[in-house]
Amino acid sequence: MTSGSGAMRVKDADHRMGRPAVRRAARDPLADAGALHARGPMRRGLAEFLRLPFAMTAAAVCAAVGISILDRVGAGSGVLRHLAGQIVPGEAANGVLTAVATSLLTVTSITFSVLLVAVQQTASSLTAVIFDQFLRRVANQAYFGFFVGDTAFVFVALGLARTNPAPIYAAVMTLLLALAALVALLMLIHATIDQMRPQTVVRSIQDLALKARERELTLVGLTRPASERPDVPGRVVRAQDSGYVVDLDIDRLAALARRIGPDAEVTVVACLGDYVAYGDPVAQLAGGDEDDDRFDDEAVAAFSLDDVRNVRIESDYAIDQLENIAWATATSASQSPNTAAIAVRALRDIAGRWLLAGERDRSDRAERQPTLPVVYLDGAMDRVFGALAVLVIGTAESRQPQTCAELLGAFAGLAPRLRGDEDRTTFCAALDSCLPAVIQHAQPPVLARAIADLVAALKDAGLRADRVEEAGHLLEVAQERLVPKASDDPAAGHPADSGDGR
Repeated sequence: MTSGSGAMRVKDADHRMGRPAVRRAARDPLADAGALHARGPMRRGLAEFLRLPFAMTAAAVCAAVGISILDRVGAGSGVLRHLAGQIVPGEAANGVLTAVATSLLTVTSITFSVLLVAVQQTASSLTAVIFDQFLRRVANQAYFGFFVGDTAFVFVALGLARTNPAPIYAAVMTLLLALAALVALLMLIHATIDQMRPQTVVRSIQDLALKARERELTLVGLTRPASERPDVPGRVVRAQDSGYVVDLDIDRLAALARRIGPDAEVTVVACLGDYVAYGDPVAQLAGGDEDDDRFDDEAVAAFSLDDVRNVRIESDYAIDQLENIAWATATSASQSPNTAAIAVRALRDIAGRWLLAGERDRSDRAERQPTLPVVYLDGAMDRVFGALAVLVIGTAESRQPQTCAELLGAFAGLAPRLRGDEDRTTFCAALDSCLPAVIQHAQPPVLARAIADLVAALKDAGLRADRVEEAGHLLEVAQERLVPKASDDPAAGHPADSGDGR
C-alpha cells in the first residue's frame, strides 16, 4: 500500500509552488492549496477512463495516415492493390469513405447518447456507483475507444484522399472497420445492459472490495495494531488541504519516526478513505517536541488526498457503495426489495470472508515484532457491522420486513465466525443498536424465522440473546393483540405491565 508516486506528486507540487507558498497555504486557510491534491480532473479522467480511448484513437489516426501514404505510393498495378480494387473499385473509393464517415458519426452519437441515458436511469435507483463502475470497466473504455478511433480513422483517411490515385486501401480498411463496428455495437449494447443488472453491479463491487482488502492487509501487516507509547505526549499534525485519503506512504512515515528519535512513533489518525477538512488531524508524532513543526510538512506529504475515493485502494468505499444500494432500495416502497437483498447478501459474504481470512490481530502477524514504528488502526469489520445495523433501521421507514429478515439472517450467519473480543463487542453493539427498529415491523413468518435463527446463532456463539428474544416476544404480543407492530401498542411495548406477564 505504499506509494512512492504519491510522495513524488507532492514533491513536484512543492517545487512548482515553492516551499514558502506551500507553507503559506498550510498556515493561511484562505490560501489556495489546490496544488496539494493528488490529481486534478484531467489526471483523474485519464486514470478512470480516457487513457485507453485516447491511445486507441491516436493509433487509428496513425493507421489512417499510414494507409493514405500506402495509397499514394502504391498507385501501380500490384497484386495487393488489384485484390483491393476487386472489393472497392477505384471510382467508388471516395464515395465509400464519405458514406461510412457520415454513418459512423451518426450511429456513434446516437448510440452513446442512448447508452448514457440508460446508465443515468439505472444510477437513479442504484446510486451513483453505476457511473464509477461504467467508467472504470476496461471493456467500456475499449468499446468507446474503438468507435471514436474508427470514426477518426475514416475522417482522416477521407481528408487525405485524392481522386488520382484513388484511396482503395483506405476504402477497403474503412469497409472492414464499418463491419467490425456493427458487431461491436451489438456487443456494446449487451454489455451495457448486462452491467446495469443489480447482480452484476453488486458482484463487481464485491470483487473490488476483496481485492482492496488484500492491499489493505499488506499495509496493516507492516504497522502496529496499537500504540506502544500511549502515555507519551505527541505533536498533532494537521491537514493542509481537504479531501479523501486515497493513498498513504507508510515507508515515509516510518522514516520520519526514525528521524525524530529511536523511540518515536507515528500514529495514523486519517486512515484510507477518511475525509479530512482543512486543519483536521491526520497524524500524531509521539516522542518529539510538541512545539517542533519541522516534520509537519513531511508527515502531511505522506497522505495523498483527492476529491473522489478510489474503490481499488480502500475496501470501506466498496462497503459504502453496497450500503448505499441497499439503503436506496430498502427505504422506499417504490423500489424492489430484491435488489436490497442482493446487496445485503454481498455484505454478508464480504464480512464472512474477512472474518475467516483473519486480520492482523488474529493472524500470525500479531506474533511478530512490528517492522515499522507506525500505528494504523484497522476498522473494516466495524464498518460492515455498522452498515448492517443502519440498514435494519432503514427498513423501518419502508416497512420491508423481508429485507429486515435478510439483515437479521446476515447477523446470524456472521455470529459463528466472530473471533476475538473486539469483534464480538462490535458485533453485539451494532446488533443492539438496531433492535428498536425490528419492532417497527409486523411479524410475517419470514421475520419470525429470522429472529429465531438469530437467537439460536447467538446462543451457539456464546453471545447474549436476551434482547433479541425480547424483540421477538414483543412482536408476538403485538400479533396476538392484532396491532400492526409492537411499537404501536404501549402494552405490547411493556409486557410486564399487562398483568398476564405478556
